[in-house]
Amino acid sequence: INADDDLPYFSRTSLYRLLKSMEFDYVKQGRNSAFIEKMEIIVWRREYLRQIRRYREQSRPIYYLDETWVNAGDVPYKVWCDKSIKSARDATSKGLTTGAVKPSGKGKRLIVCHIGSEDGFVPDSLLCFESKKKHSRLSR
Repeated sequence: INADDDLPYFSRTSLYRLLKSMEFDYVKQGRNSAFIEKMEIIVWRREYLRQIRRYREQSRPIYYLDETWVNAGDVPYKVWCDKSIKSARDATSKGLTTGAVKPSGKGKRLIVCHIGSEDGFVPDSLLCFESKKKHSRLSR
């Protein structure tokens, strides 16, 4: 930042202290890094929004396509837990379990695609299939 004449000069230590006082932490960057858009993407999005606005003004139907996946053995993120169960042995002795194990993400996966509009899903447009192990096989 010291190369920018519009910003005040900061020593490395002063900048570190300032960021810490603002409750920033210096951490290993995760996969959710900042998204920086290219100008062509910004232009494309603006044109898309103009077209959608125009279609709505013309009362034209707008359809949305989306896809997702479901891992075999998926379990809810949160569940109700019986706090009276203190251990796996305690659960077993009472004829209970300690709950579903969070899946590893390995194993079978269903790919689900569907098309919908403000009127609901388009009849006969659901596509659901079991994926192959390699992503390259999905594209064929």
